[in-house]
Amino acid sequence: MSPMKRLFDFRAEKKKKKLLKVLGEEPQLIVDDAPFEYVEAFKELRTNLNFLASRSKTEGKGCKILVTSSIPGEGKSTTVINIALALAQGNHKVLLIDGDMRNPVLRKYLRLVQKEETGLSALLNNDVKIEDCLARTEYGVDVIANGPMPPNPAELIKSDTMRSLLKGVEGHYDYILFDTPPVGVITDAAALSPLCDGVLYVIRHRFASRKQVHNAIKKLKMVDANILGTILTQYDVPKNSGRRHYGYYHKYNRYNK
Repeated sequence: MSPMKRLFDFRAEKKKKKLLKVLGEEPQLIVDDAPFEYVEAFKELRTNLNFLASRSKTEGKGCKILVTSSIPGEGKSTTVINIALALAQGNHKVLLIDGDMRNPVLRKYLRLVQKEETGLSALLNNDVKIEDCLARTEYGVDVIANGPMPPNPAELIKSDTMRSLLKGVEGHYDYILFDTPPVGVITDAAALSPLCDGVLYVIRHRFASRKQVHNAIKKLKMVDANILGTILTQYDVPKNSGRRHYGYYHKYNRYNK
């Protein structure tokens, strides 16, 4: 193959990967060729999480954080993966759990080779042991991916078995992160939130309507979820703002009850 042909093939492949990331079929992880500003945004988020965890009552056990959104397509799965990677890069022991049993993507996004039969639903049904479910990624993050699609995801999520699972692993990790379905569509995230120390709420810029966000947050408030703050995705910083484009912007605030 000629040098010119290789150059064109390389550019075409790079353009294809960029398009897949825009379409949401391939996540932009904070590794390799990720933009500097994008990586720094998650490092700043890591710093804020460390501060919140130090002030919470989770000393000596894993800080359990749930990540959700109003509707599909807001980037919550990419966000929770990158939070996990940023924490791991900061020398924290991290367990990432795919709590979205209806539309799981962590196995795909992280290219896990474990069979689906050894996932979270199988673990909660007592069909497998936890050591059969844990997958170690190249990024230093442990993952429990999805299992077979159960008929009762919400019931499994809030079951005593889930409580036992969290109790069993919390002493081995600094952070336990959950990817969950959009709370505005499915109740799973609201059902799981009482078992977690806090919720990070992902909002895609100019995507979900104000009403959708309001109704989704209302569902979390109804179960007394501890909403730590919001993460705004796909945010275009105005050119005259003096700030570089981060793609992700986070703001920590407590919603008034």
